[in-house]
Amino acid sequence: MWLPTKLYEALPLLYATIGALFLMGALYIGVGQGLMPVYMAIGLSCVIAGIYVTYLRYNARSFNEAHSAQG
Repeated sequence: MWLPTKLYEALPLLYATIGALFLMGALYIGVGQGLMPVYMAIGLSCVIAGIYVTYLRYNARSFNEAHSAQG
């Protein structure tokens, strides 16, 4: 699947933003509501996914730069 470069580069930020919105939604609806754990799980998953994708991209770029310099 091909994505435009600008969209591809913005995906981790989009994941983290969606996660933050879900976490704020969980706080807004309150502890006593049944959907709060679901909102928290989705929010944490999205934030962690954004951080993980950013980490993987950073490592891949570092790896590629190191191997292209040796080359």
